[in-house]
Amino acid sequence: MNESASPNPVSDGALSLENVEPAEVDRTLRLPLLVFFGSALFWLIVASGFWLLATVQSYAPHGWWSVPGIAWLTFGRVYPAFLNVFVYGWASLAGIGVGTWILARFGPGPIRGGTLAIWAAILWNVAVAVGLIGILGGGGTGRELLEISAPAAFSILLALVIIAVWTIMIFWSRGTPVSFVSQWYLLGAFLWFPWSYLTANVLLNVVGAPGPAQPALHWWYVNSVVGLWLTPIGLAAGYYFIARIVNRPVYSYKLALLGFWGLVVFGGGTGLTNVIGGPLPAWMVTVSIVAAVLMIIPVVAVAANFHLTIHRDFEVLSWNMALRFIVVGAMIYTFAGIWGGVNSLRDISRITQFTIASSARTPLSLYGFFSMIAFGAYYYIVPRLLQRDWPSLGLVKTHFWLSVVGLALLCFQLTVGGIIQGFGLMDPKVPFAAVSDLLRPFLFLQIVAVALLVVANLAAGGSFITIFLGSRAGSGKAVQEEPSWKASQEVPVA
Repeated sequence: MNESASPNPVSDGALSLENVEPAEVDRTLRLPLLVFFGSALFWLIVASGFWLLATVQSYAPHGWWSVPGIAWLTFGRVYPAFLNVFVYGWASLAGIGVGTWILARFGPGPIRGGTLAIWAAILWNVAVAVGLIGILGGGGTGRELLEISAPAAFSILLALVIIAVWTIMIFWSRGTPVSFVSQWYLLGAFLWFPWSYLTANVLLNVVGAPGPAQPALHWWYVNSVVGLWLTPIGLAAGYYFIARIVNRPVYSYKLALLGFWGLVVFGGGTGLTNVIGGPLPAWMVTVSIVAAVLMIIPVVAVAANFHLTIHRDFEVLSWNMALRFIVVGAMIYTFAGIWGGVNSLRDISRITQFTIASSARTPLSLYGFFSMIAFGAYYYIVPRLLQRDWPSLGLVKTHFWLSVVGLALLCFQLTVGGIIQGFGLMDPKVPFAAVSDLLRPFLFLQIVAVALLVVANLAAGGSFITIFLGSRAGSGKAVQEEPSWKASQEVPVA
């Protein structure tokens, strides 16, 4: 039954909030959000360079790009540099910008505390830069996504606390006692991540947990970064923008509740699927596997809610590029959730665990799901902040199609190549060198795929530069292919 006609707290896209002044909200948020978005795109470009270098090294480790004697060019430093810069530089800063803008749109007027947010952004960027230099210089901790040195990690934590307090203030000043599904996810993300970041750094890098507990804590944190930080922000943006652009309330309150509480209950408990067969109690790993499989339920609930919200307005995808990015990201969220649940099963994991297939979920979750939704939000928000139209629709289309093709090729070669690699490693009659030879064509395809994504990221950066430096005023709407009459179908900003 369609519940959109009943008053409920998930009508994100169709409820006009009384006394909301979007132009005034955008004016007060313009500078801090442009700092967040601009620095996020800068780190995206930096991470892209390290990503391509690491990919080339995995195919040909002895080329000029990995000269003996230049330690910072080695794969062991380049790949952690890429992952940390991508997560903490691009994804986190972009997520903060998108999340605070959405929260502010539910408020009654101008947002205070923008100067404090700018200082937090500066502190965060300095920490990422210091952390990057430390990783390249050999000062990393060796723990995935916790390689950043203690001073830089403390700076990120301090910035996180400032941002969390700021977002709580924005939420608390909302113009209505009703809360919305996007607000649930965002408030959860800005509370969960500082706690998990502090806990992991203190127990692993400061106090030093006992040896057997370290892998459990580490993979709990890695999973929390994706599952309880970036995922809630991405889903909040999906709920908000899909409903807003098609001018329709979220389809079902019950499905929204199922998706949210399913993520709360199961989302933080799937990390130990990365260490199946490791030196941990079997019951702990089994609980994590069960959580990963049960996560399919909230993932499907969210997918159904998105689909039923937009199913009568699919033609909007043909002209609204912002919505196109967001819908593709939402679809990949469904695929990544199902892939994670299936791949966590022991019978499947024994084939893929030590292969390149095990790394397929990283680009699916970080780039396919979160980044695509963040790009869509960015194409929707920035014109409103600057009150300018995007100068080049062709550049935006290039970004979209290169992202889709590159991501599809990357996930295909990781999955297929990893399965072939897994069966080869399990067969004692197949020499290890033969398995490596079978893998080389897939590693070459990986270079092609990552190169396409790097060019796509450059197109995103180019779009930001052109609209930021441009002087042509416009309606401030999202990128549209046929703005003459279809622009009027887009929901007003308020």
